[in-house]
Amino acid sequence: MNNLPRICWTSSALIALAGMLWGLQMAISGDHSNLAAHAHLSLLGWVSLALYGTYYHLAGVTRLRLARLQVLFAIPGSIIMGIGIAIAHQTGAEELAKAGSLMVIISAALFAAITLTSPLRINNGG
Repeated sequence: MNNLPRICWTSSALIALAGMLWGLQMAISGDHSNLAAHAHLSLLGWVSLALYGTYYHLAGVTRLRLARLQVLFAIPGSIIMGIGIAIAHQTGAEELAKAGSLMVIISAALFAAITLTSPLRINNGG
């Protein structure tokens, strides 16, 4: 069974909620110093994962092992990158942000490979 869409959408929803709570915390405190980290987490975690899930649901992906690997890089990579950017902003230590960025880039490259090499078969809910 291909549960990748559900994994992507659930992760996306949880990251969206975390990002919104983080944004609320910044608004309440008046400290927007982590705005870049918040934006990266929201865009890469929430939006990208939702799009990945939608593609995997609609396209009927045939390269399931590669798709699972792509998601395995995307979810932690997005989270690590967001946290790493916040840490880099506060301390100057960029290692975590770099590691997360590399994971996100690998995920994007895998997704490109999947979309370029898999036949597009639209799933009509069946």
